[in-house]
Amino acid sequence: MAATASDALRRFLPAYLEENPSLPPGVRRAAWAVLHCRTPVMGGHLWDCGQCGNLEYHCHSCNHRNCPLCGKAGTADWVSKQLEKRVGAPYFMVNFTLPAQLRQLFRTRKEKEMYDLFFAAVSEALRATLADKGKGLGAQDSGFTLVLHTWNQRLLFHPHIHAIVPGAGLDVSGNVVTVQNENFLLKEAVLRRRFIQAFRKRWNQLDQTGLPKIPGSVWRKCWGVKTKPFGNGANLVKYLGAYVCRKAIGDRRVLKVTDTHVTFRWKDRAHGGVEKTETLPGTEFAARYFRHVLPSGLKAVRHYGFCHPAAKAKREKIALHTGLPLDFSDEKRPATPSRAFQCSCCGGGMKKAGVRLPQWKVARDPPARPPPATAA
Repeated sequence: MAATASDALRRFLPAYLEENPSLPPGVRRAAWAVLHCRTPVMGGHLWDCGQCGNLEYHCHSCNHRNCPLCGKAGTADWVSKQLEKRVGAPYFMVNFTLPAQLRQLFRTRKEKEMYDLFFAAVSEALRATLADKGKGLGAQDSGFTLVLHTWNQRLLFHPHIHAIVPGAGLDVSGNVVTVQNENFLLKEAVLRRRFIQAFRKRWNQLDQTGLPKIPGSVWRKCWGVKTKPFGNGANLVKYLGAYVCRKAIGDRRVLKVTDTHVTFRWKDRAHGGVEKTETLPGTEFAARYFRHVLPSGLKAVRHYGFCHPAAKAKREKIALHTGLPLDFSDEKRPATPSRAFQCSCCGGGMKKAGVRLPQWKVARDPPARPPPATAA
C-alpha cells in the first residue's frame, strides 16, 4: 500500500506532541483532528444497501483545514465559484514574498497581526499601482483575490501571497478599462517600491512590544514581486485552488514512511524545477507540517474590489464590457450533492440508515490537549 501524508503524521504525531508539550492550542487542535479523522472517535453514519441488505459504517471526516485527508470537496467548490466570477479580460498572477529577515516576526504572539499587516501592505500597493495610468492599468476601481501560502516545496516556512488579478477595472469616470497588452499588467519595480513602503508604514504604526527589531538593511533589499500572465484565468484558479482547502504536501509526494523517517520528493525551483528527494526524521516532518497551522480566525483567502462577493454589480458590468456573456436566468447554482457510497458487495447505491455522534459531542468541542493516538 502506498505511503500517505496522513500515515506519516499519525505515526509520528504522538512522539512529536510528547517532545513539544507547550504547543499553541491551535496546533494541538489540528493535531487532534489529524489523528482522529475518519476514526470511530469522530462518529459516523450507517449505510444500508437497498439491493442486497448489506450494512456498512463509515466514520466522519474532521474537516479541519490542516488535515491531509480532507479538503477535496472544498477545493472543487472554491474553484467552481471563482471560475464563475471571472470577467472577459486577461488574468495575471502577482507573487509577493517577504525577505528571510522578516520571517521571525511570524513566530511571535503577534503572529495574526503580522499576517494582517502583510495582507494590508500587499492590497494597498497593488491597488495604488493598478490605479496609476502611467505605471499600471489606470483603474481607480480594481479587483483581485489574495491567497496566502506559508510553505515551500521542502515544507520550510516561506510566507508569500499570490494575487489573482484581472486586467480590467473602472476608471475615475466609471468607464471600463482593460490592459492594452495581454502579457503586461504593471511595472514590477513600481509595485515593489510601493509594497516595501506600505509594509514599513504599517510596521511603524504597529505596537512593536515583544517583537524583534528589523535591521535597516531590510528596507533596502529587493523584495520578491513577480508578475506572470495567465490567459483567461482558468488555469490560475485551478492551480491556486489546489492549495486553498488542502495543505502543504499531498500523498503523491510522500514516497516512503518507515518506523523512524519520512521520505518525500520536492522540486528545486532555484535550479529549474529539478525533482529531488529529502528524508527527515518523523518528528521533524511533523514539526515542519504543523508549522503552517495558521492562527485561529485568520482568513487565508481575501477578496478585494469588484472581486469581492458583495460587488456583483460592478463585476457584471466589467464582464459585460469585456465581452463575457452574462447568464440572466433564474436558475441557482446547484448545491454540492451529499456524499454517497457504493455497496462493497453488489455495487449498488446505499442510503443513510443511522448516525453516531462523535465522542466529544457532549463537550461541544474537541479537547484542547489531544489524547494519545489509539486509532489507526
